[in-house]
Amino acid sequence: MTKTEFLQQLYNNLSPLTDSERKEIIQDFEEHFSAGLESGKTEERICSELGSPESCAAPYLQGINASGQYARAKSAGASYTVPAVQKVSANPNDGRNRFLWSVMFLFLVICAFGVYPTAFCLMLSPLAVALLALLVLAVSWTGAAAGFLICLSISLFSAGLLIFLAMTALLKMSFKKSGF
Repeated sequence: MTKTEFLQQLYNNLSPLTDSERKEIIQDFEEHFSAGLESGKTEERICSELGSPESCAAPYLQGINASGQYARAKSAGASYTVPAVQKVSANPNDGRNRFLWSVMFLFLVICAFGVYPTAFCLMLSPLAVALLALLVLAVSWTGAAAGFLICLSISLFSAGLLIFLAMTALLKMSFKKSGF
């Protein structure tokens, strides 16, 4: 059984409850599926661990079963579809976290106006070092000077590339976590 089939059957079994109650219960089970999928379980395995949709619905319907309303609703053959439920996080600090990540993202965007040109200048600096090498090496050709200038060129280019990649990664991460 897939997640969709399981939730559909569970939703149908919860038909005596109000829509808001059913949505809340379905949301709880969606969180079970999300946690299971994140830990590497398959949908089928999660369904088998949860049990049948009927057994999962039973605790929520105990008060209704006593009056017989559930049996009538099920025998009527009413079919329901699982509504689209927005995922509400269980973490109460999510709103604050998104706000802080939004502030971080805006701060990084402002910083990017200085960081990216600096990174590009560092990556282009081997050209300046090559011009310097032509002047220095034309006067006195030594292996140490040539080695130093080559190492300097590689170091400056690497530093520029590292700054560019780090800034890009930080912007992407803060953009995702801010929820823009």
